[in-house]
Amino acid sequence: MSSTILLSSDNSPLRALTLSRLQLDQDAPVCTIATQGEELCVYILIGAVEMQKHSTEGDSESYGLFGGRRRVLDAGPGMHVLRFPPGRPVTFDVHLCDFSADILLASVPGPAIDVIPATPLGLLVHHDIWAHQVGEGTHKREVREVPTPPGYSISCGETLQQPGMISSWPPHANTEDLAKFQMSVTTWEETFFVVAPEPGIAVLDGYYSDLTRVHEIIALENGHAYPMPLGSHRCHAAPDSYLYYAWFYCGNALQKQYRKYADDVGVYRK
Repeated sequence: MSSTILLSSDNSPLRALTLSRLQLDQDAPVCTIATQGEELCVYILIGAVEMQKHSTEGDSESYGLFGGRRRVLDAGPGMHVLRFPPGRPVTFDVHLCDFSADILLASVPGPAIDVIPATPLGLLVHHDIWAHQVGEGTHKREVREVPTPPGYSISCGETLQQPGMISSWPPHANTEDLAKFQMSVTTWEETFFVVAPEPGIAVLDGYYSDLTRVHEIIALENGHAYPMPLGSHRCHAAPDSYLYYAWFYCGNALQKQYRKYADDVGVYRK
């Protein structure tokens, strides 16, 4: 099957960021993905796949076997994120090597960047995803962060909340951040893809990437994707259900900074 576009400038207040979903199973175990030179982030939620450089002559070159975890609840060796840099159109095939696979594709247009490819095929693969605790008390959660290499625009990772807990708190942007964004001095786009047995809620207060003002409460439904505003988007898990979301963002309105050192008391983001 082909990938399904979840969020783009055509159906949401996004300007550049596009989020798609690729689902493979035994009835449809292969899919071909083609880019026009945009930066592409391939985020494997579950399942194992082999990725091959597409060839119509049957002599495809393999990028390798990736993924392997069966639940988004689990972190560890089965988590893989792959990146294709902008400026290089690519066509590749994704072959299922498991019962099923679920993959997110995030992309943004961008100029070519001078990067040294991690493989002869020009693909950068992240094996260095690391999980850590963020927040305390009611807003304690596990964040799995993927490094953003120099020259790449898309930052990504995932957050896992236990039942009844809160995340994306404290608010990310302050008054100065929002003022610069409203004057188009800075940019910001962000999306979430949610997995949750029972719906959570998000309390939104800020501005979308197209400068649309938002101040509302929305449901976070299982299998749905949402644009998130610059400002505050406090997420609440249902009392009887975990809340997981994979997140993707780009822009320079914020500098994410997690607590690292002994004197980073109460620091979440600056």
